Amino acid sequence: MSAQPLRAEAAPSTAGIQQIEALAALASAETLQRLAPVSGRLSDLSALQPPEIVLQYGGGVVLIEQGQPGWDHLLLLLAVERPSSQVVVLSDQLPAHMVRALMKIDASDILPVSASAGEVAAVFQRLAEASPPIADERTGSICWAFRGAVGGAGVSTIAIESAFALARALGPGKVCLVDLNLADGMTASFLEAIPKLDLKALSAAPERLDARLLAAWCWQHEDGVSIIASPRNPDADAIATEAAILHLLEVTCGAFEVVLVDMPRHMMPWTKAVLSAVDQAIIVSELTVPSLHAAADMCRDVDALRRNGTPARLVLNRMFPKKKFRAGFAVDKAEVAIDRKIDVTVTSDWDAARTAVNLGKPIADVKPKSPLVSDIDRLVLKFAPETLLSRQGKDQARRRAAR
Repeated sequence: MSAQPLRAEAAPSTAGIQQIEALAALASAETLQRLAPVSGRLSDLSALQPPEIVLQYGGGVVLIEQGQPGWDHLLLLLAVERPSSQVVVLSDQLPAHMVRALMKIDASDILPVSASAGEVAAVFQRLAEASPPIADERTGSICWAFRGAVGGAGVSTIAIESAFALARALGPGKVCLVDLNLADGMTASFLEAIPKLDLKALSAAPERLDARLLAAWCWQHEDGVSIIASPRNPDADAIATEAAILHLLEVTCGAFEVVLVDMPRHMMPWTKAVLSAVDQAIIVSELTVPSLHAAADMCRDVDALRRNGTPARLVLNRMFPKKKFRAGFAVDKAEVAIDRKIDVTVTSDWDAARTAVNLGKPIADVKPKSPLVSDIDRLVLKFAPETLLSRQGKDQARRRAAR
């Protein structure tokens, strides 16, 4: 649903007043009518929910009138998610906690409800002049989701090794791995991490999550990858809401350059929303007939959800080393059978993987020359944007992938 644009009409009383090029307003009909002459493009936000408003108009020029449905929720969301917005609140007595929220916004002010259109336009003009353009804090961040087509496909291992491969290229503190296997996730156990995510608190009030609280819920590995995981809880799937999960990923993407998501195979209420929004949806499977058919079906389902048109990526895990003979069929024949391109294959290295999880380390730390490590580097090089990885990181990954 979109906000309703209102056509501005010229009025003699507003001659000489600086026009607001584009204004999004959650306000009464009387206020909207008053503002129309000084707004080049005025959008009525009353038909939208606060999260939709933040998504569509966050970072722009927003007017909020106290008392309108959802005004307080909107102000809190803007303060947490898009503090670079220019916000003016019309209020005759703004509560103290809302004043504190407004102060978190870089460019903001308060006017009485009776303020004239000229006064509103003048305040927005002052805010624009005092605040140089601020780049979106999420610019350049990427988010990948890993999901298994069948059980036991090694999704957590692929996600973990991809996170550490990216951290080696980008440096510490820039990559975050989010384990959304909320009921029985293994990421924390594999890395001897402390699961610090408070799922009940997140689901009860998603809007309260900001960068500071997120930092409290992160655990950082000594190799520089941050981990967000919740304690294993058989009731966790019933606790998590779509709003909570999406807000968690939104705030996480604002804090890190790269966010990797380890997703459960079974469908959750938020699965489709996540898969439709991430930059890469990566399906992990194995080279067996049942697994390939399940992977092809899942890829087609995910393709239908992808907003940006990028198809799902298919990764085959636990491949036998090329030097060892095993009965099976070639990857190119598998592609023909399922009418789907296989983007990456990952070689099995059971001994190295077992040692790594026992030590709480990535496989690259335990066995740097493992073929699995080379294949993961190839995956990262293939899926990551050209502008993300540094030249040094690319050269290192290419050397490992060529081994």
